[in-house]
Amino acid sequence: MRDLASKILTKQWHPVTNPDGLVNLGTAENYLMLDDVAKFVKSQDLNLQGDDFNYGEGPWGSVRLRTAMANFINSHFSPTTPLKPGELTLTNGCSSLFNMLGHVLGDGAGDGILLTMPSYVAFQSDFGLLAKMTPIFVPFAGVDQFAPESLSCYEAARQKAEEQGVRIRALMLCNPHNPLGRCYPASTLTALLKFCAQHKIHLLADEIYAMSVYSTPSSPSSSSSCVPFTSILSLPWTQYISPDYLHHVYGLSKDFASGGLRIGSLWTQNAELQRAVSAIAMFHWSGTVNDVLAATILGDSDFVDSFLEKSRKRLADANALARKVLDEAGICYAPGTNAGFYLWIDLSPWLREEGGEDGWEREGKLAERLLKEKLFLTGGGMQAAEQPGWFRLVFSNKEVVLKEGLKRLRKVLDGK
Repeated sequence: MRDLASKILTKQWHPVTNPDGLVNLGTAENYLMLDDVAKFVKSQDLNLQGDDFNYGEGPWGSVRLRTAMANFINSHFSPTTPLKPGELTLTNGCSSLFNMLGHVLGDGAGDGILLTMPSYVAFQSDFGLLAKMTPIFVPFAGVDQFAPESLSCYEAARQKAEEQGVRIRALMLCNPHNPLGRCYPASTLTALLKFCAQHKIHLLADEIYAMSVYSTPSSPSSSSSCVPFTSILSLPWTQYISPDYLHHVYGLSKDFASGGLRIGSLWTQNAELQRAVSAIAMFHWSGTVNDVLAATILGDSDFVDSFLEKSRKRLADANALARKVLDEAGICYAPGTNAGFYLWIDLSPWLREEGGEDGWEREGKLAERLLKEKLFLTGGGMQAAEQPGWFRLVFSNKEVVLKEGLKRLRKVLDGK
């Protein structure tokens, strides 16, 4: 894994300084806003003191940062009950939080977590690598997984897992969805709350892309089925589930283009769970300087509003460019996308028979051909896709980079 990551993340393509480099359209970062967040931080008189380089107030985030995060979520997620700083635990990123929750909620391979198909590539390792929770992927077989009717698929997966001796302890709700880039309507969120309450399953609501929802032009393949973002916190959720079973996760990596800050936030009203997470938080401590930077960003409401508005506009423009090129190339993509940094594209028509008898093997061969052309996309096999040939294409990059990546994609598909 380290060798592949090094190849993808270092020496990336630049038209002048590194024209022979690799174009990375696989890693979901908001490259469009990196310069803006850096410019803001440079403009601040942070006035760092010696105390900002000590251990701070503990491995769960300073009061200042937890207050800023609570205020931000209260302002932008419209929770029915305002979040309190004391209900938040801050760590060095959401992956760390998921690992911690895996340890706290699960007891090894006999306990499982429900994940959609497809699913964010790292969920399986976040919960399984150290905590050893068993990922139970939910196949939908043509059922719209964003509709309330999909709950029958969750129930079938739950029953099958328990017949195999795996007790379902949690359900991961990624809203907006990664990699499909769609939002769940309130009706489906409510159905999921009721389902989890019925079976005493912890619902983990990952809303890290909540503020990266953009407008798309009307067309059969774009906005015809687009759904606006609804935070699960904005619903009357206490009518459906005990506070002990709903937990909310957010971070600065996506909406704020600050993956390098390593800031993840867990909100829960389950005091026992919070104590357990806090007991192991020392292994997932975000730096005190990171804490200061994050609190400075979130604490400036004028900057936050301007930054998010600008980000949504740039994402919409980049999405439109990507769809235009894909349409011209005859490459299909999943409809309804209006959130996140990516499109779920169908490259199955380009899976070659000489790539092997198995469709997943053919997908791997296509990924290898793309890498040979120095282009990285994340294949569906890594993301628990139901059929081979689907890839996640990240469009949230500068226009010159996105155009170069799409040009290389077309070159591989055209066999040139």
